[in-house]
Amino acid sequence: MPRQYRVLSQEEMDDIVVEFFAAQERDMFCHELNKQRYEEMLKVLPEGEYRQRVARLLAETNERMAEVEAIIAKTEPQLPPTARVQAAAQRIKAKSAKAGS
Repeated sequence: MPRQYRVLSQEEMDDIVVEFFAAQERDMFCHELNKQRYEEMLKVLPEGEYRQRVARLLAETNERMAEVEAIIAKTEPQLPPTARVQAAAQRIKAKSAKAGS
């Protein structure tokens, strides 16, 4: 039986899950950018210590991508229905805009 929260509203819980999921997607996007960059660098870097470092970074990035993908896969079923995701995204955006002003 799921825990019953006395203070957190459904909207707050939706916002938390949506913010977390968005953070994971941002993390994945950054890893994909790094992977592309490292792969391109390895095409032209000469043998040596720096090339080895970039190769290690690529391997670490691939490992981290697998971890983030697993987190996303397990979080996706926790997302609220689409209409609530969209409402949460709007609240999050409005809160961010308000904080930035």
